[in-house]
Amino acid sequence: MYKQPSQGPSLVLLFVMMLSSQMALTIFLPAVVNMSEGLNTPLTTVQLVIPAYLCAFAIMQLVAGPLSDAFGRRPIILCGVGLFTLASIACGMSNNIEQLLLSRFFQAMGACTTIVVGRAIVRDGSDGKTAARTLSYLAMALAVGPAIAPLFGGYLVSWFDWRATFISTALLGACALIVAIPRFNETLTTDMRRKLDFSGMFRNYLILTKNRLFLGYSLSIAFLTGTFQTFIVAAPIVMIDQMGVSPELFGFYVMTVPGTFIIASFISARLSNVLPMDCTIAIGCFAAVFGGFLQFGFSVTGNSTPITILISVLISNFGTGLAFANCYAQALSMVQPATAGAASALTGFFHMGWAFLVSLAIANLENITTIHLGISQSATALASAFAFIGLVWIIRSRPRSIV
Repeated sequence: MYKQPSQGPSLVLLFVMMLSSQMALTIFLPAVVNMSEGLNTPLTTVQLVIPAYLCAFAIMQLVAGPLSDAFGRRPIILCGVGLFTLASIACGMSNNIEQLLLSRFFQAMGACTTIVVGRAIVRDGSDGKTAARTLSYLAMALAVGPAIAPLFGGYLVSWFDWRATFISTALLGACALIVAIPRFNETLTTDMRRKLDFSGMFRNYLILTKNRLFLGYSLSIAFLTGTFQTFIVAAPIVMIDQMGVSPELFGFYVMTVPGTFIIASFISARLSNVLPMDCTIAIGCFAAVFGGFLQFGFSVTGNSTPITILISVLISNFGTGLAFANCYAQALSMVQPATAGAASALTGFFHMGWAFLVSLAIANLENITTIHLGISQSATALASAFAFIGLVWIIRSRPRSIV
């Protein structure tokens, strides 16, 4: 097992930094109707706030990973949190939808550094099952943030207005930065760093895509996480606008979805000592597909209610939680530590890039219904299962390649 000689930042510190950035993903969801009225913008246009965030998140990861390989983990992640904080303020001060979308783009650019660099930090000091356990605990931050954010967002929009949801994320980012500056230690020693070479960076990405196992694990988790993205884009319109669910109650509903991810991530960490990681991933894919089919079944029979929508997404998200850390750990175990930043970036690009495409497609629908939710949730879950079976399960007996 590879370990750096220096002690990295604590797991708690990484958790807090990821948490603050991830809250920005969903805290505004209960406020979409209020945002539409406040900015005098159609509801479908306001929904573009989600794909704008995901697009920037996906693209920036391709840059943040190699930058951390060249200059170290600490400066990149601290600059990212600073950018996130400033952009969050700009979101809250936006006077039109164009300003808001641009500010969200920069907000996501800063937020993504905590994720991609955080995963690389784990790889700096561990691999295999040890990395899987650590990533399972950090994955909880990816769920805790989106889980608790809509609940707070629902109350913030009721007490103030939609702008308060973004100002609150700015405060969280500032607090995280204040705590991190004196405590965040570098984990990538100077001798392990790579000279920044953009042409070489894209060559590395091309080499990584030729590693079928790396690609299989990366695509599997990318498609799996699409089940949650379909929900957060469609649910505000279906539940609040069409079914009459209050913003506060909607915030509670959204909070329960990542909650199952947290439970599954904890179970996944425990299962790492009992089951092979690939078995846990397979179970996760099966659960996600079952939840998608359940959602589709309720929708086509006209039996969809807020509760049936919630139950179906909970099942799929539980499957995502089981597979998430294991897929990332297996993907990163395919590479050497010196390219962990680039590998983490590319995996994250697939993850957020697919989320962007799914959310953009749903946001551009003129009349989002439960049928659209059922189809999209089922399709992305099936894509994950096919990617895992075709690119991992079938060829897993072959010697593992190391990039």
